Formats: sequence, structure tokens, C-alpha cells
Amino acid sequence: MHEAQSASAPTQHRQLLSQLSGVLRDLEPIQNQLLELYQKKSQALRQIDVKLIDECGAIEEELTRNLQFVLLRRQQLLQAAGQQGLPADSLHDLLLKLDIPEAESFFPKIEAAQQRSRKLRHETWVQWIVSTRSYQHYSQVLELIAHAGQKVPTYSRGQNESSTGGVIFDASA
Repeated sequence: MHEAQSASAPTQHRQLLSQLSGVLRDLEPIQNQLLELYQKKSQALRQIDVKLIDECGAIEEELTRNLQFVLLRRQQLLQAAGQQGLPADSLHDLLLKLDIPEAESFFPKIEAAQQRSRKLRHETWVQWIVSTRSYQHYSQVLELIAHAGQKVPTYSRGQNESSTGGVIFDASA
């Protein structure tokens, strides 16, 4: 039985390497498309081009779904590796334990995917900050318009104070 397991280990390793190759092959174009899209979206945000921002949003949703599918395949690959007693924390750790000479050629691909991932995280963080601050500014402008240019005080002495605590606290209401 042990001989059958050890004889099938190289076959299992080759299957895992094949799956890993497919994940990396599918991941690269999606990451590149997202990077290009985020450059376009950043420019649209700077130019306040609402139509282009909406178009970018629709494309981003589709690319995100594709990316989630690839990441699901990656997770399944790592789970399969874990069931075979191999490292299941990362593709890099998995490659270190595969006894296949061709595995060496995948390390630069994994490093490139990690670099693109860092760039994507950075760009989405920047865009989130810009969007959040724009929303806050927009909300403040609407608040000023709604109150005829006067900021409503959060706390005041005598103004806007009720003599009762409202229906919940006032038993006479």
C-alpha cells in the first residue's frame, strides 16, 4: 500500500503543478486588465467623468467576478495539496515541496503575481480614499445647501432644545 502511495506521489505532484500553472495562467491577464482599468478609472476620477467612472465600475465588477473564480480555484488547489500532506498556506510554499524539476520555473511567475497584487491593493486603497473623501465633501455641501449656508450645531445652548424628552421619555405625551 505504501509503495502505491509513493509511486503515485510524482503523478499527484504533476497534477498539482498543472493546476497551479492553470491558476497562474488565468490570473495574470485578469490582474493586468484590472491594473489598466484602475489607471483609466483614476483618470476618470481626476476629470470627474461620471460616465467613464460608471463604465469602469461595470467592467470592474466583471473582472472581480473572474478574479474570485480564479482565487476559488487557487483555494481548492491548496486544499487538495493539504490533503496530500503538502504545504497549503501559499502557492510558493507548495512549489518548494513539489519534487518536480519544472516547478522552479514557476517561482518568477508567482513573484510577478504577488507584485501585481500589491499594486492592485495600493490602487484600490487610493481610489477608496478618493471616493470616500469625495462623498464626505459632497455630503457637507448638501448639508450647507439644506441649511441655507449655516452649519447646524451639533450641540447648542438653548437652541433646538426641547422641554421634554420626546414621546419615549415623556409619559404625558
